[in-house]
Amino acid sequence: MHTTRSYTTVFFDLDGTLLPIDTHDFMSAYTVSLGEFAHDQGLDGRAVMSALFDGVKAMAKNDGTRTNHDVFWNTFAQSTGLDAQETETLFNQYYEGPFNDIARIATPNPASARAIATLKSKGYTLALTTMPMFPLKAVHARLRWAGLDPNDFSFVTDYATATSVKPHVAYYEEALRRAGVEASDVLMVGNNTREDGAASKAGCDIYFVTDHLIAEDDGLAIDDCKHGTMEDFARFCEELPSLA
Repeated sequence: MHTTRSYTTVFFDLDGTLLPIDTHDFMSAYTVSLGEFAHDQGLDGRAVMSALFDGVKAMAKNDGTRTNHDVFWNTFAQSTGLDAQETETLFNQYYEGPFNDIARIATPNPASARAIATLKSKGYTLALTTMPMFPLKAVHARLRWAGLDPNDFSFVTDYATATSVKPHVAYYEEALRRAGVEASDVLMVGNNTREDGAASKAGCDIYFVTDHLIAEDDGLAIDDCKHGTMEDFARFCEELPSLA
């Protein structure tokens, strides 16, 4: 039986946690969709996707001196020779439009909305600590795919505000500073035993959602942590004390 600490704040992962989606399926649909959009804009779709992955690799190695946004676009511009500002404007159009077609592969889980509503009604502070490699528009879009309101979260990590990524402890330390809380006050809810489990190294407690669990060899052992389906987590939230 895992003991329950006293929390004031809950950090949530998005993909595979609040949003029921298979990461591989999402990335496949996303790369095809963005590549087609780039082609339709008169760009070399393959070159754009190659540069995108170069940018992702660069963000993964970010040393914390620049935002992930700046690291990405600097790398992207170097890889393609395209103007970063003009291309970012194009990408914004994509995230406001064609990107949302990917919602077809995700079916909202009502238990996610129940858990959020329960925590809010009880006075908990909620933050979305998703992998910060996307612009805010793209994160908000995926929250809506999950049937959730971005305004329910005190903040969302995105590539413009983060200078590190999961599973680096620095990512969680940055989120804790932004939340203005101690790690001992935080429950991290995620589905990846390494990326989300790294929050434990910063001192947070962990709850793994098992519907789309990704159990990494170098991640936390799920049996050593709180875990269950999103339905189980919604019931867990109902049993937490009210702070309101």
